[in-house]
Amino acid sequence: MSRVHDVPMCRQRIEPDEWDLHGGWALGDRIEWSDRACGMAALRMILLAYGREAPSVTELLKLGVKREALTPRGWLHAGIADLATDFGVPGRAEPVAVDSLVSRLADAPLIISVTEQLPDDGRRGGHLIIARGYEAGPDPVILIRDPSAWGQTHGRVPLSRVAASYSGRAITFAPLIAGRIPA
Repeated sequence: MSRVHDVPMCRQRIEPDEWDLHGGWALGDRIEWSDRACGMAALRMILLAYGREAPSVTELLKLGVKREALTPRGWLHAGIADLATDFGVPGRAEPVAVDSLVSRLADAPLIISVTEQLPDDGRRGGHLIIARGYEAGPDPVILIRDPSAWGQTHGRVPLSRVAASYSGRAITFAPLIAGRIPA
């Protein structure tokens, strides 16, 4: 058995044209902000999956900063959930145990906090990616959308590898059925 939600890929690396067009220069250096844009790229992917208005990553960065969803330690999960809700996709920041990820993916994609490139060296969290589905098995495969450069070529990760760097924190969303929230 498997379940996959159609979540388009977005990159956190912001192109110069987008940065200039949407006034990103007001925030500072494009490359520095690109390195901190995983939360807003993940939010954009969720909005697109649910068929909602999806501003550019630059516009979402500016909005996230204005709404104080970014701290020196990173993106506040509750802040991202509030932004998603404001765009019509009810979201909630909550702990989700690793052994509950597969069952939670049956209804909706999740934004999960992992360490970039999902290492098994004891580091946990700090990078936000989309868990968009799973393939059942003894070590279920989690289907991901990772906005980092590494994620552009990695879309399938065994649950055991996710578990090694997963913080246990997620942003959950209303059920997704064929690109929409059920009535």
